[in-house]
Amino acid sequence: MPAIEYSKSVPVIAQPDVLVCGTGVAGIGAAVAAARQGASVLAIDRAGFAGGFFTNIIGSAFDGFVYEETGRPVVGGLVFEMLERMGVIAPGSGPGLSFNVNGDFTEVEKHPERLIPRTDPERFKLAADRILTEAGVRLLYHSQVADVTTRSGRVDSVIVSNKSGLVAIKPKVAIDCTGDGDVAAWAGCPYEKAEGVQPMSIHFRVSNVELTFDLRRKCSEVLTRARAAGKIRPYGGPWPATFSGTDIYFNAVRTPGDSTDPDDWTRAEVDGREDAWRMFELWKTELPEFEKAHFFTSGPTAGSRESRRITGDYTLTADDIRTARRQDDVVVLGAWRIDRHPRESSGYHDQPEVPPYDIAYRTLLPQGVENLLVAGRCHSATSEALASSRVTANAMGMGQAAGTAAAMTAHGKLDSVRAVNMPGLQSSLLEQGCILDPANAMQPTGPRK
Repeated sequence: MPAIEYSKSVPVIAQPDVLVCGTGVAGIGAAVAAARQGASVLAIDRAGFAGGFFTNIIGSAFDGFVYEETGRPVVGGLVFEMLERMGVIAPGSGPGLSFNVNGDFTEVEKHPERLIPRTDPERFKLAADRILTEAGVRLLYHSQVADVTTRSGRVDSVIVSNKSGLVAIKPKVAIDCTGDGDVAAWAGCPYEKAEGVQPMSIHFRVSNVELTFDLRRKCSEVLTRARAAGKIRPYGGPWPATFSGTDIYFNAVRTPGDSTDPDDWTRAEVDGREDAWRMFELWKTELPEFEKAHFFTSGPTAGSRESRRITGDYTLTADDIRTARRQDDVVVLGAWRIDRHPRESSGYHDQPEVPPYDIAYRTLLPQGVENLLVAGRCHSATSEALASSRVTANAMGMGQAAGTAAAMTAHGKLDSVRAVNMPGLQSSLLEQGCILDPANAMQPTGPRK
């Protein structure tokens, strides 16, 4: 394609110890942890609020938070604090409670005695704003990474686009929490992308209807018939959950798409909204429970499960997960199923359960750059392994580890994020309430309180 040459003098607006790009759950974890360790932190996000999956997509629970067999937490730290701030659990009670894996009624039906680690988008926005600002993080919403400049194997500046135009930020350490690995990719770090990435999804919310176990089955039956008749495109689940008891949030739209391709992402948005409305109209027509239902909202953006996966100093594999292979540099645990959504088929798919497993610090270290970390679904993992490690609780745990390591690097005037003392990092994470020993999750706890 044709190209143009373009040059412009860009003002440097900040030189923080740590720059966090993206304030989804990984970015919140990274920014808060770094700031609490005494670093000056600037966090940017393209939206007008933080929260990522919970707020941009509309999510209801911390997936990956617990080991499914026992209901015991495998990710602690800031995940516990966010649940406390949103009034889900009492302060300090998290480690002793038994939790459901999420709020989907498929799971609630299995273990109705367990507490649901549930939130809602507006509560999450408020809690995120408060925890970030109280930690001393400087926030810049409506600001998107546009480019990266490097010098001598280091991120020199991150170019940001916002209402001031193009501006530059020169951090000592940068943390890529964009989900798509934009900073790492534009810094020239190697990455992989599956030939057929998992499909994207628009989540949507329906009000004036009560979610019951029986209604979930009815919704599924309607979609099965409609798909067989050619009335709707491939869909997932459906996986319904409720925020208030009088509304339902649906994870059901399944649209092939690549969030690093603007055309593809746009098509996924358009098709996803069309599919969401088709489903709602089918339920409205066929199910009396939807007589007074109202299509309340869809997520601001289509969610991506998988795009770029950076090539790190270590790559998490599905075998690591299935065998619960221990890692000397473990910084967060995972326990979510290998939840790999198919692109073309409909309904429910196989989700093999896994034991609690280690996620290594080395998976957060992009090759080729010394002052850059990543956290979240762009970390170094195979496509199959990412189907487990990509979810919200794991992402926040990775962020907390990356933010702590970034602060240690900046304050210690270390030449590289690879020079961080690992026992020191792990000790700091344990002091922050993180969980690094999978044995803690193997014994069941009591019911909700």
